[in-house]
Amino acid sequence: MAALWKTCQQCLRYGFTNASIYTSITAVNVISKRNFKAHWVAPTLRELQRRKVIEEDRGGGPKIFHRSTFLEWNYDAEIFAFSNRLGEKFNDSSLRAALTHKSYIERETARLSDIGVESNLQFQDNEALAQKGGEIMSKFINGYLRAVFTQVPEELIRAMHDYLTSNPTLETVAKHIGLGDLMLCADFPCKTETYVKSFKAVVAALAESSGEERARIFVQDLVVTQLYGQDVNELWNPVDPIGNLTAILKREGKAEPEFRLIRQAGSNSILAVYYVGVYSDKNFISEGAGESLEVAKEMAAREALKKFFHTEDSMRALPFGRQLKNIQSKIAQLENQPNVPLSEWISPKIMSAVH
Repeated sequence: MAALWKTCQQCLRYGFTNASIYTSITAVNVISKRNFKAHWVAPTLRELQRRKVIEEDRGGGPKIFHRSTFLEWNYDAEIFAFSNRLGEKFNDSSLRAALTHKSYIERETARLSDIGVESNLQFQDNEALAQKGGEIMSKFINGYLRAVFTQVPEELIRAMHDYLTSNPTLETVAKHIGLGDLMLCADFPCKTETYVKSFKAVVAALAESSGEERARIFVQDLVVTQLYGQDVNELWNPVDPIGNLTAILKREGKAEPEFRLIRQAGSNSILAVYYVGVYSDKNFISEGAGESLEVAKEMAAREALKKFFHTEDSMRALPFGRQLKNIQSKIAQLENQPNVPLSEWISPKIMSAVH
């Protein structure tokens, strides 16, 4: 401060006015207040952050509040926005029933009974809609898979179907369309089973409101698209690929598979790799690699099955959206027509030649 006063006296000596000096002093004070905080601020903020982290660890993560606790909550507006966000037309009563879990009705009934109010709630839970939605969604998924994967056995169709209808997959879809903020249930955050049941009920509500055709497209756009980027061969693990390959070749009237070592590298090290090719009637079918000859044979047999079923890594991308417009009728026809099982599978070329 003494240095600042000395500087001001020097300014007066050289002709500066008092107003300019006072303006400079005010600016210095403002800057000092803006850039410098009390010494207790930083330690206090660090301590508060440390306590917040401890509370979140004890509670399993940050505490999440349901949107119904917000002041601007309007359930009617949320229902209207949900329908328009999806671009679908729902019957209002069906959609409300699809989003109402029976635990919510039980909780509200018990709460009213505790305060002595007669409980006569006019609510319908989503149990019946969820069961119906699960059945029609399974039918829609099977129709799509059989129409697109025409040359795979029914076992692989069933494996892809089970993946798409599994709880983790349906929970992911339900969360992404915002069901967590609309569902009426006793538990929050909602359980996986609650998400899955509500989503199935929404599918059934859409089928009742706009018809099965709109519900089929809805399932294709939201559920079946979960196959995008997924290696379908990893969803199905045949028990005996070499035995399955041998049986297929035998049914087609071809010789048993012959495995030949094509090349190898690092056989005397822990990084050994062997390349084995599969031949039948001196015709090359496929090849596979592995850390041992047995593993390489099994991988070669798997590659041969992928080649037969047309599920190689270079397979065409799955059709979605507008690409399905011309095959929707085919999808509807194949919903109840299973593919050929693995025990009877032969190449379509051989089948057409026989018939």
